[in-house]
Amino acid sequence: MNLNNPPIAFTITRLDTPLGIIRATGQWAPNTPTVTGAKLFISTFDIMGTDGWVALDIKLPKTSALINELNDKILHHLQTR
Repeated sequence: MNLNNPPIAFTITRLDTPLGIIRATGQWAPNTPTVTGAKLFISTFDIMGTDGWVALDIKLPKTSALINELNDKILHHLQTR
């Protein structure tokens, strides 16, 4: 990570995505003005289930794949808020 651009902590309390409603916490490093150049580090990742929020284990391959698929959507949200 670039020491000139330290990571910024974030909390997303609710984000509508094509794959469901999510919330997440973590850090991101907006190294460039483009979405693809920024780095995203997720600490917690939840998805809305039928009975409320469901915490997903970020170490599981399926959760990692979901986060990777939503990476640009999350970064776009962080850059435009």
